[in-house]
Amino acid sequence: MEDSHSLVDSEMQQHPLSDEWCLWAHLPHDTDWSLNSYKNIYNHNTVEDVICVTEALPPKLVKNCMLFVMRKGITPLWEDPKNRGGGCFSYKVNNKIVYDCWKKLTFGLVGETLSNNKKLQKKINGITISPKKNFCIIKIWLSDCEFQNASEINNNSGIDSQGCLFKKHAPEY
Repeated sequence: MEDSHSLVDSEMQQHPLSDEWCLWAHLPHDTDWSLNSYKNIYNHNTVEDVICVTEALPPKLVKNCMLFVMRKGITPLWEDPKNRGGGCFSYKVNNKIVYDCWKKLTFGLVGETLSNNKKLQKKINGITISPKKNFCIIKIWLSDCEFQNASEINNNSGIDSQGCLFKKHAPEY
């Protein structure tokens, strides 16, 4: 008979991500936009971490809080040196589908599958969600402005390139 510990250990095998990702939060009514107002919630470095944390986020939190999933070492600020010269694809997403869309985008982000263009994929620094009244704005942040064609982002998450805007970051310093 097999030892139950070895069975548990084999079921608990961890699958490392190719990069570490950090989940940040910022309260939408907080007018302090310094790094002090952002809370680093969790750092993901395995597939299991991402699934566990992402599935635990309540839909109400996703719809009503500003969330950021960023590569480790990159803060969720335009002023971060790795964001300063970049921009983002900006999508308006209806609240009815935003929770599912956010989860799929998170999984695609950390799995490095948001784009089939490997060069573009490496320039993706993170994703953000900002609540509005009946919708949310979801953004895919890029390290530079070389890629501005939203059709290069895969549409397997519920976002659509039609109506997507590319916006250059506007750091304050």
